[in-house]
Amino acid sequence: MSIFQVVIIGIIGVMLAVLMKNYNAALAVLISLATGVIIFLAILPALAEAVGFVHHLGGMADGLGTYVSLALRVIGVAYIVEIGASVAADAGESAIAAKIDLAGRIIILVMAMPVLVDIVRVVTGLLP
Repeated sequence: MSIFQVVIIGIIGVMLAVLMKNYNAALAVLISLATGVIIFLAILPALAEAVGFVHHLGGMADGLGTYVSLALRVIGVAYIVEIGASVAADAGESAIAAKIDLAGRIIILVMAMPVLVDIVRVVTGLLP
């Protein structure tokens, strides 16, 4: 699917959500969420290709496959958190959006802890 098609789907979704917001705010949020899902499904093949390419690069570099896998998981969490926080903010729930952001940051920190441990091991191994 081309970027033009994705943008057109997004514009149609925005127009429908804005029109529905005056009549039924809950339906407007559902339209916004459905538009996001449709766009995500439309770009899924390109995303799968990109992930496959990054995994291939990670396989080429000995020992870095774990780090590439971790980076892909962190990027995935970041995108999921962004989508969830955006939906919550669109629904007028900025407090919930902030909590989703905070949860995502904590999860990413926990996911990155093994890398931090490896860095500390390397640095302490270099010290006399």
